[in-house]
Amino acid sequence: MQKIIAVLALLFLVPVSGCVFPGFNPFDSKTPPQTGVLIEDFSPDFQTVRSGEQVTFLMKVKNTGSVTAKDGFAELLGLDQAWNGGSGASASKTNEIFPNENACRYDIKGISLLPADADAGTTGGETTCTWKYVAPQVLPGLTVKAKPSVRFYYTYRSSTVKTITIATREELKSYEEQGKTLPSESSSKTNSPVSIDIETSTPIRTYANSVEFPVVITMKNIGGGTVCAESSPNCKKSGSLQDAPDWNKFFIVISLPAGLKFAADSCAPVEEIIFIGNNPQTISCKLTADIGNQIGISQKNIEITSTYGYFIDKSTEVNVLPPA
Repeated sequence: MQKIIAVLALLFLVPVSGCVFPGFNPFDSKTPPQTGVLIEDFSPDFQTVRSGEQVTFLMKVKNTGSVTAKDGFAELLGLDQAWNGGSGASASKTNEIFPNENACRYDIKGISLLPADADAGTTGGETTCTWKYVAPQVLPGLTVKAKPSVRFYYTYRSSTVKTITIATREELKSYEEQGKTLPSESSSKTNSPVSIDIETSTPIRTYANSVEFPVVITMKNIGGGTVCAESSPNCKKSGSLQDAPDWNKFFIVISLPAGLKFAADSCAPVEEIIFIGNNPQTISCKLTADIGNQIGISQKNIEITSTYGYFIDKSTEVNVLPPA
């Protein structure tokens, strides 16, 4: 009877890290290239092991975006309660097994990955983190399949700059009559896990000392992971479900040049954005251009930036057999 109870307990044991919450299960991030950090590999050194055998898990990450990834660290989820740390492994106060490399630990956050530099001919920075565990005891005749996940956290930045053209009615009419082309407008943005786009109808035609016009800002989570507010560095939870609202929330900073300002009852220089699922979030702002005695055509840049925490996941499998 005791053997039956032990087998049932082992079969129904779902090992989870102290950092996993109900409703927030590890998953495989589908991170497209050029959207920040990508987990290139996460796997054990052997896919099948025996009870008591040491297993090393290796994670490899690479920065495929255009901004430096800072404050990076990693944690392995799904083994802490059933597996013990391997030779030389150290654990946190909650018995979470730390990575072997100090820079990968959450209490150090020592990983920094540079972006690719086409001029220098270098690719994005990459690094590895490893964990040592000892496979748990399995009763004769059984095979236990473990499905651990790795989670990589980092801080990233998104930035978008858009040029808008402001012209008087008289100047626009003159351009039209002469068949001339207006000065070209530019738009640039970083390759980041959060995409920010700015849309407005230009040129902005003026007919008084000031003119009001709308600007639409769209944010998309395209990195395959989860974004977090900067006030919750790198998104790691303390173990309390009360921390969960910090996930999928971040802030954007809207910077306006001289001559542009926010219209009354419109956006603020700093706006809070909350993602619901994978749906893009859009806000509409009204701006006022103070023209004064402007003659002709002018161009101004609107810049939107955001610095946030982000994390991505990847899963693997390992089969545990009884001792030989």
